[in-house]
Amino acid sequence: GGDGDTAAEGDSGAASPTPAPAPASQFIEPLDTAGKSVATKAEPAATSRLPAQAKVAQMALGPLPASTAAKSSAVADKGAPLKIGESRTVDATATSATLGSRLDWNTLADGTQVAAVAFTAEGAKGLRLGVRVDALPAGAVLRFYSSSEGQVSEVTAAQIHARRQANAAAGLDQADARMVWGPDTNGATSVLEVQLPAGASPSQAQLAVPQLSHLTATVADIATGKAAGDIGSSGSCNLDVTCSAYQSEGRSVARMTFVDGGSTYLCTGTLMNDTQNSRTPYFLTANHCVDTPAVASTLNTYWFYRAASCGSSQLDSAATVRTGGADLLYSNAIIDTTLLRLKDSAPANVLYAGSYYGSVASGTGTLGVHHPMGDLQKYSIGSVAGFGTCTIDSSGNISCDSASESSASKLQISWSSGTTEGGSSGSAIFAQSGDTRYVVGTLTGGTASCTWRNGSDYYARFQNAFSDGIQKWLAP
Repeated sequence: GGDGDTAAEGDSGAASPTPAPAPASQFIEPLDTAGKSVATKAEPAATSRLPAQAKVAQMALGPLPASTAAKSSAVADKGAPLKIGESRTVDATATSATLGSRLDWNTLADGTQVAAVAFTAEGAKGLRLGVRVDALPAGAVLRFYSSSEGQVSEVTAAQIHARRQANAAAGLDQADARMVWGPDTNGATSVLEVQLPAGASPSQAQLAVPQLSHLTATVADIATGKAAGDIGSSGSCNLDVTCSAYQSEGRSVARMTFVDGGSTYLCTGTLMNDTQNSRTPYFLTANHCVDTPAVASTLNTYWFYRAASCGSSQLDSAATVRTGGADLLYSNAIIDTTLLRLKDSAPANVLYAGSYYGSVASGTGTLGVHHPMGDLQKYSIGSVAGFGTCTIDSSGNISCDSASESSASKLQISWSSGTTEGGSSGSAIFAQSGDTRYVVGTLTGGTASCTWRNGSDYYARFQNAFSDGIQKWLAP
């Protein structure tokens, strides 16, 4: 699907502009990279080096307990990230000794050695493997892939070492600092492949897989005909971005998955521009989604996850994923805002969203772009109905009260078209000035839904997060 930014028949057009005049110094302009991508050397696609006849150790887990599966399928309030995977312990590979004893090493023609172990969880739609790296020689590579699909993801010993140093510097304990979470792979089986450089001894690879995340839904469900209850089954009142004039804003928005406590969750985030147009991949979301360096390091981001054409249920061919994790730069629970820096570069043709860090008045028209229930990208049109303060309990239930503009931490939004749902958390809301739309907040939660059209949603005020610390990165 192209990015023609043409409105579908019956579309109400752009969101209403923010009140004018606004000081120019309070805007950071967007940066559109469509057709302006910086030339980079293409990295060769990762491939398995395991010989066809190689023995692969098999680790089998049964199905999730019925009570856990039922709990996992419950729809979360918007004040919590959408849970799509359950933590499971793997006792058979919980130590480097037990995993090492199961690896059968194969020496290749170039002297490198390769071994693999496959993990199967009955009934899983996907898996993420949690690998604890106690030691790994320079030049080693870990690879992750499904037994049923050809896509291979890899992480090098150098990348693992850098991540471990960053985690330790952020104050993580040794166990958390040494954990590497692989990408989500489709199907009930996920393979960990280990390659050692020539001359290295297998004893130098001290690895364990003490836990994995059993995905009860995957981001691939949208391409395979979703069943009711699967990820992507958003309410019927949600509006397709591909049928709208908001596809440029959509190119700044990504669906995100991450691991917390071994379980996998889903939210939405937005790529942000800075005053230097540096193309640094700053990524804005909610604190209640990502709030620690350990969780940030597990981040996967999914770009251009939208319909291939207006009215289509097929995924845009431009869809792509980044699996390198992120650095946590800023996070504030009261404001409910987090700023990350992706470790991988953003894809080509994205929009680095602009932002407005001045005051947004009641009555301002607003646009939301998000992934409700992890679905193909949707949009919502509304306006600022007032201001509020909110609290979120441990279950993600949100409670908000009206507040004066001067004391409020949130914008109260009423929708005229569309809504938000679980999975929309952390998504940006835009307001328009002139011909440009700027980020002015991030979704905390609320009561709006397809069945409750009079409900309100609450967005953390970007101006508060900006003045509290985000300006250090976006407006140095």
